[in-house]
Amino acid sequence: MIVLVSSINSTLCAREVKVSVTPSDAKIYVDGNYYADGVATVNVSKKSEFVVIKLESPGYVTMETKIYASDKRKAISYTLRRDGFFDVSVASGLVNKYFNVKVSKDLYTIDENGKMDLSLAWKMIHQVILNYFDEIQTTDVASGFVQTPWHYATFPEAEKQVRTRVSVKQNAFGDELSFQIKVSSEAGSMYASRRDESFQEIDRILKDLEPIISEFQTRLGK
Repeated sequence: MIVLVSSINSTLCAREVKVSVTPSDAKIYVDGNYYADGVATVNVSKKSEFVVIKLESPGYVTMETKIYASDKRKAISYTLRRDGFFDVSVASGLVNKYFNVKVSKDLYTIDENGKMDLSLAWKMIHQVILNYFDEIQTTDVASGFVQTPWHYATFPEAEKQVRTRVSVKQNAFGDELSFQIKVSSEAGSMYASRRDESFQEIDRILKDLEPIISEFQTRLGK
């Protein structure tokens, strides 16, 4: 009986595997639980068959893998791939939300009947957009709305596609004119379709497109 119990315990006991990752500040998660940065000692038992390892660090492609109980290695090293999108983008607190720009009165007039002439303001909106986008998809000045098509960029090393577009809505109260402007930035799998459900909002924007925010503010604003 003692031999049998000893044999069972030997079968179920965990063995230690040293996991290391480059870069050294990458976070190591085991079965969804945070363990350490850079290096961790992971217990793998034959009872559970495997553990799930997730490695992540800002600017790198997140890796998920498994370490099996049948794997006899005592130490395993991983190197994360650089995320190309991270290198050509910047974080922004203004993406994916409308921000308001109060328009300079040099860009519109109001006649004696209180009717606004917004032609200069709308012309400026179009000029700014076309500095960054090849075309404008929707222009409905009568209802006060302009929107670009999605601009797509693909990053094969991260297996990611990123899309960006601009939406503009007009607000006019009394003799005050302002525009609500939204720069949408979303990411999805490179292999997914381009349907809306394949993308999620992100808090980063391509560096080439990021200046459009300040340009709207300076060229339209007071």
